[in-house]
Amino acid sequence: MSSPEVQNRPLSQPVPTRRMMLAATLLATAFAGGCLQPLYSENTTSTVGGSVRSALKSVEIPQIQGLTGHYLRNELAFELDGGGEPDVQKRLRFETKISESIEVVTVDYNTGRADSAVLIATATWTVKRIGGAGETVSSGTNVVRAPYERSSQRFATVRAARDAQIRAAKSLAQLIKGQLAADLVSG
Repeated sequence: MSSPEVQNRPLSQPVPTRRMMLAATLLATAFAGGCLQPLYSENTTSTVGGSVRSALKSVEIPQIQGLTGHYLRNELAFELDGGGEPDVQKRLRFETKISESIEVVTVDYNTGRADSAVLIATATWTVKRIGGAGETVSSGTNVVRAPYERSSQRFATVRAARDAQIRAAKSLAQLIKGQLAADLVSG
């Protein structure tokens, strides 16, 4: 909506500041729009050669110990390779150590049993070149928290804990993929 003062103002008065700010923002966006490039495009070059997408497909993911490690390996294989590509020659190797802990959040004071808990999964990982000196290309430590309800029914609690491990593995895989892709971008 416009006020009568703006509609009736003489042409010699300056243009309102809000319009100038909007115009400047649109102009800056138009110029900066050509500078941005998608992280996972075929044109984004990686530090190990080729595109970031092809570099992610060339990561070898060995078996990881533990149930969360098993799910993390499967999620990473899908996140990095897409799950449907033919085998690509592996140039990088993923190594990780996973630790888990459980934090009790609430306790039923009548029974003394925990009502809910939080699974805290920590993955400390590195990605190294295969062969040669084994140069580290990327590394990191990621921590995720996956809450779950505990029940007086033992198997329900076991299943809820397993679901928390699966959710934690999916979250870790997404975090690792993002950090690895960002580290692989050259220049």
